[in-house]
Amino acid sequence: MQSKWKIIHAIYALQVVVLLISGWLLSSPAIRESLSKFHVYFREAHIATGFILVISMIGIVCRMPRNVWKTGNINYPLAVILSFAMAVTGMMLVFGIDFGGEISVHSLHRYNAWTVTVALLLHVASVYLVGRQESLSESQIVGKNDMMPVTNRRMFINWLIALGAIVGVGSITKFLQGDDAPKSEGMAIQYKDCNKMQPLPVPSLGSIPPIGGGHKGEFEVFTVTEIPCSHSETWQFAISGLVERPLEMTWKQFLNLPRKVQVSNFHCVTGWSVYDVTYEGVSISALLEVVGGKPDGRFLKFTSSDGVYTSALSVEQAKMSDVMMVVLMDGEPIPSSLGGPVRLIVPQMYAYKGVKWLTTIEVLENPHMGFWETRGYENDAWVSKK
Repeated sequence: MQSKWKIIHAIYALQVVVLLISGWLLSSPAIRESLSKFHVYFREAHIATGFILVISMIGIVCRMPRNVWKTGNINYPLAVILSFAMAVTGMMLVFGIDFGGEISVHSLHRYNAWTVTVALLLHVASVYLVGRQESLSESQIVGKNDMMPVTNRRMFINWLIALGAIVGVGSITKFLQGDDAPKSEGMAIQYKDCNKMQPLPVPSLGSIPPIGGGHKGEFEVFTVTEIPCSHSETWQFAISGLVERPLEMTWKQFLNLPRKVQVSNFHCVTGWSVYDVTYEGVSISALLEVVGGKPDGRFLKFTSSDGVYTSALSVEQAKMSDVMMVVLMDGEPIPSSLGGPVRLIVPQMYAYKGVKWLTTIEVLENPHMGFWETRGYENDAWVSKK
C-alpha cells in the first residue's frame, strides 16, 4: 500500500512541476524572446499536463482511504483544493470563460500557481525538517499513542505550510511582477511610459470622459524586445507597397488624420482579458481609402518600431470597422509599455495581432507570417469568445 501511494505521489509531483515550469516559461518576460520559437510547445505541454492532472486527481480522490481526511493531516486536502482550483481556472482559460470584470480568471490562475509554488517549496523543506519518516498506516494512526508525537509534529509543520503558502504568495507575486504591476487608477502612473511626444493628442468627445466608463481589468506587459522609447521629433509613420499614393508622416501630421472613438474588449491568447476599453485612433479602412490600394494588394504587413515584431491581416480583415491605429486609451495617451504612441488593435482577434509601437504598414500581394505566426500561432487569430 505504501509503495503504491509513493508512486502516485511521485507522478502527481511530476505533473505539478511540469505545470509550474511550463507556466513560468509561458509568462516570463525575461525569456519570451530567446525561447519564443518554443512558446507554442510550452503552451500545448501546459494544457495537456493540466488535463492529465485533472484525471489523476479524480482517481486519487476516488481511491483515497476515507480516514485520511480525519487525521488532521492538511497535506491531502490542501493538495486537492489547490489542484482543483488550478484545474478549474485553467480549463476556464482554455475554453475562453471569464468573469468579465475587475477580477480575471487569469489573475486567479496565476495567484493559485504561486500559491502552489510556495506550498511545494515549504512542503519539500518540511520533509527535511521533520525527517524522512515512513507514512503512518490506518492502524498506526488509530490507537497508537506512541505515534502521536510524530503525528502532531507533522500536523504542526503541515499547517505552517498552508499558512506560509497563503501569506507568502502575495509578497512573492509583487516581487516578481516588479514595476509593471499596476499602481493606481490613472494610466499616466499605472503603466511605464518613456515616450516624449509633443504635442499630446487632444481627446475627442467620447474619450473624455471615456464612453466605456474606463477599462475593466488589468493589462499585462508582454514584450519580445526591450520597450522602445519614441520622440516626436524623430518619430515617423509610413504606408507603402501596393498603394497608389504612399504616405510618410511626422507625428504632427499623423495627429491631423481624422480619428474616431470606440469601445472594445482586449483578449490575450494566454487567457486574460480587459473589457470596455475606450479607444481613439485612425481607422485602417479610412487610411486605405486615402492611399488607394492597388488591385493586387491583398494583405497588410504591420511592423513595430523595434524592427523585430510584425503581424499581418488580409485587406478584408483590416477593413473591419473596429480595426484601428490607436493613440488614446480611456482618454489618455497609450504608454510605451502598452504599445504607444501608436498601437494597432484588432478586437475580434487575439492581441498578438495588435502590433505595438506601430510605425510601418506595407501592402503586399502575398500573405506575411508575423513574429508569433512563424512560431506556431494561427494567422487568423479569431477570438472564440465575443
